[in-house]
Amino acid sequence: MTDVASTGPPRLPDLANLRDVGGLPTGDGRRTRSGRLLRSATPFYLDAAQAAVLADEVGVRLRIDLRSRGEVDGATSEHLAAVEHDVLHAPVRSGSSFAVDPTGEEGTGPVEVMTAHYLRFLEHSPDAFEAITRAVATPGRTPALVHCTLGKDRTGVTVALLLSAVGVTDEAIVADYARTEGQNVDLLDRLLGLPGYAERIAALPAEALGAQPATMTAFLAGLQATHGGAAGYLRSVGVEDAVLDALDRQLVEEER
Repeated sequence: MTDVASTGPPRLPDLANLRDVGGLPTGDGRRTRSGRLLRSATPFYLDAAQAAVLADEVGVRLRIDLRSRGEVDGATSEHLAAVEHDVLHAPVRSGSSFAVDPTGEEGTGPVEVMTAHYLRFLEHSPDAFEAITRAVATPGRTPALVHCTLGKDRTGVTVALLLSAVGVTDEAIVADYARTEGQNVDLLDRLLGLPGYAERIAALPAEALGAQPATMTAFLAGLQATHGGAAGYLRSVGVEDAVLDALDRQLVEEER
């Protein structure tokens, strides 16, 4: 059986795809710490009670918002803003309109197209990934919640990058990514009611709304081939080894 995180935060009905990535195995036999890094879809729909649970019971110290400024301006939770501690706005972009060319070049399949899309995030968002890594590596800024809109593509790549940088196995990263499959059905229905989202969602092929394990497997292989892995990529965008060591201390348990 594939090893995935077994612990998790309380279920919040209006925060789709929420989970803790603690408990994942590293290649050297350790585990990621619970209560340090969480991921989710947009928190826009949280009511006051749920926002308070996220801030106080879950204890989120930093919310990392990967959405564009336009997305943020159109969908921000006033309830969460009233209680949250800190926010890092770090837009992750692919450099092309996903809604226009999600089917890619002629002859390519959905996995290849999604993988190329994910690799473009690395190319076009170096400052965002550097800032995110530094923030999560800083003592006192976790638990950190990473999210975009669906909590699948931008969030999936960001979380995979952080986990891979501290040595989490590819198998565990892929299994965590695949947990998103089927998590956002109700959220998609809600997003269709927001200005601009109906057109964008309607333009996407069905494959773009899923979380196929093969996509994350191919992304991690591409990351290794192009940058020598997550740590190599982060070094290339300005993250020092001391910060990577701090990230490891923040996210991974000490050896027993």
